[in-house]
Amino acid sequence: MTVDLDDFEDAEDLAELLGLPEQLPGLVVPPLAELAAVARESELMRRVAALVAWVGERREVTEEGDLTEPDAAEAAEHLGATPAELLLYWEAALATDLVVVSADDSEADANADLWPTGEDQEDLGTWTAAFTQILPSVEIDAELAGDEDLDLAALGSLALPMFLMRGAGVPMADLRESAHEIAAEHLEDDTAWDAWVAAHGDPAEALLNRLIEHGAVEVDGETARLTPLGLFAMREELVEGGIEIPLLPPVADMTAADLLSAVGGLTEDELTGLTTEWLDGHEPADLLAAASEATPQARVHATTVLGDVPGTQWESVLDDEMLRPYALVALDRELAPAELALLLVDLLAATADQLGTYDEVVAGEMFVSIVPPGQEQEVLAAAWRLPHPQTYEVLTLIGAHHPDKQVAKAARTAAHKARSAG
Repeated sequence: MTVDLDDFEDAEDLAELLGLPEQLPGLVVPPLAELAAVARESELMRRVAALVAWVGERREVTEEGDLTEPDAAEAAEHLGATPAELLLYWEAALATDLVVVSADDSEADANADLWPTGEDQEDLGTWTAAFTQILPSVEIDAELAGDEDLDLAALGSLALPMFLMRGAGVPMADLRESAHEIAAEHLEDDTAWDAWVAAHGDPAEALLNRLIEHGAVEVDGETARLTPLGLFAMREELVEGGIEIPLLPPVADMTAADLLSAVGGLTEDELTGLTTEWLDGHEPADLLAAASEATPQARVHATTVLGDVPGTQWESVLDDEMLRPYALVALDRELAPAELALLLVDLLAATADQLGTYDEVVAGEMFVSIVPPGQEQEVLAAAWRLPHPQTYEVLTLIGAHHPDKQVAKAARTAAHKARSAG
């Protein structure tokens, strides 16, 4: 499926289309000046700039606004580019206004002074515009090969899982498999796919190589991930489509809410390092207070970290409904059934990934570790009254997968009551 973010101004429409929540974890990237400096080192943009310089002024173009055949052949030889590469560079030049075609589509003029300009925001905008041209660029290969069967333009959506996984990256094998599914999902068999791979190689790798050339992707062994520049550009695209993704300030300027908004978007090591650095200059009480209004995953992170911080004022949050169960655990006090229920729902909700998918094995193990034997019925009976937004989903999960039939039935009953009450 091909997704054009410009077609979706409503966050709910785009989020629903992509299967995403309306807000994603905050993004931590280097300062804009650093990003712009790296952007200016793009090898792909260097080649686009070389094409722009070659175009010069009043270059004749076809009725479609493309280079003429003789000029295309000369430009390809000048750049040492394949026909597909040349067409990508040309389209990138047009998208970034480095080349402008006249209103009557008769000639093109170069704007070589637009790359680079030395203005950070402007150069990042140009780099990002080229990035958006690269995402569907395998379609160029298909057009030149006369292949109309595969949906290769849609392979740009491979950038989405890399954005969601951020620093952890995505296995190359998963990207290859996804590319196969995306390009051939509308076909009855794999004949066209197999023929393409045999003749041209894996299209996922072709796309990744172009993104690497642009400085948007890096590959470490068998794992591909977006670079900070790639993350920045994808955030721009998703935010333009209406999905909220906070761009976080430097750690010294981060509020506790800023820090917790990053949970889910960083690897465990990255998050630990960021939190440690933040706590060096801020009060634990600020993080504890922010945890009350945070997502379950962020709340679990904050309370876990603060459990190891001497002097955390757990008594001060005993009246906070969302934090009371965590405070009681930290203070080594007994939890009532309703408090156990809230702890259970919050901890299980925190295990869901960004697409709302739960690990059934982890859920079962967590239930056993939280709910004392013999209290299952009482805890589940209290659970449906909880104000937690994920109560129904968690109870449904327990009802579907708990091995004890009586416990599973009690969970399903509680889930039904929670949905009816909500």
